[in-house]
Amino acid sequence: MFVDAHCHIFTDRIVENVKAKPAMIEELKLNTRGAVQRLDPRALEESAEANAVDVCVLLPTASPERIRSENDRFVGFSREFPRLRTFATLHPEMQDLSGEIQRIFDLGINGFKFSSFSQRFDLSSPEVEAMLTELERLGRDRAIPPVLVFDTFIRADIHFGAQPDYLTTPSKLAELARRHEGLNVVGAHMGGLLADFDELRRVLLPAPNLYLDTANAAHTLEHGQFVELLRTHGASRILFGTDWPWFTHTGERALIGSLLTQAGYDSSEQAAVFGENAEGLLGL
Repeated sequence: MFVDAHCHIFTDRIVENVKAKPAMIEELKLNTRGAVQRLDPRALEESAEANAVDVCVLLPTASPERIRSENDRFVGFSREFPRLRTFATLHPEMQDLSGEIQRIFDLGINGFKFSSFSQRFDLSSPEVEAMLTELERLGRDRAIPPVLVFDTFIRADIHFGAQPDYLTTPSKLAELARRHEGLNVVGAHMGGLLADFDELRRVLLPAPNLYLDTANAAHTLEHGQFVELLRTHGASRILFGTDWPWFTHTGERALIGSLLTQAGYDSSEQAAVFGENAEGLLGL
């Protein structure tokens, strides 16, 4: 099975906001040409079919009052298009947190996406700790291991005016994984998008419940740095992701494949990164 574990269906407004930030586009090497056309979930479905991608995982986020409606919107995409699956999202300040977690589990979804800088919460806060503890408890009660993906854009305070406390840093991500062994934690963008590399490799150490996805990171890290992270964390803890609509299946599959080869990953290890790890985590 081939799985793209990191895809977005943004609104036009979000894409236009990004396109108005040329310095950020340059730093992240984003491919904004044609991004608006790639926002249609049908475009993602067609790209997946054309590139033999079996599953594309959608990663929504929302403010507290829009959690349920956004989750329902993305569930609708996954029902309409056979190759699309979706995570849900939550917020520590939302109403009926426990009820929404159970509703999402009832829908057969065990994954949740968080973007702390845009959702405006601090991973170290008591409210977030309570949310994660409840997720862990409800998952344990149902024998469902929750999978949590965290955006790790370290310079969101500069480009989006986010409060520094709202950033998901490598140290906060590592501490979260350590405190909640019953949660599978995925650090998007290889654990720290535009993070200081010395800090990233010093602080975010391998752990049984910690995974990294490849989205965007091969464009911001030096290739030698990317390969070092691959070797440090190992093939069983890496998930392939494109960061669609900013990058596409054709280019990312070739780029990540070449870096896996440089890291010394054999064919079975590459198969794990390109799908088997996500298949196991998500019960595909």
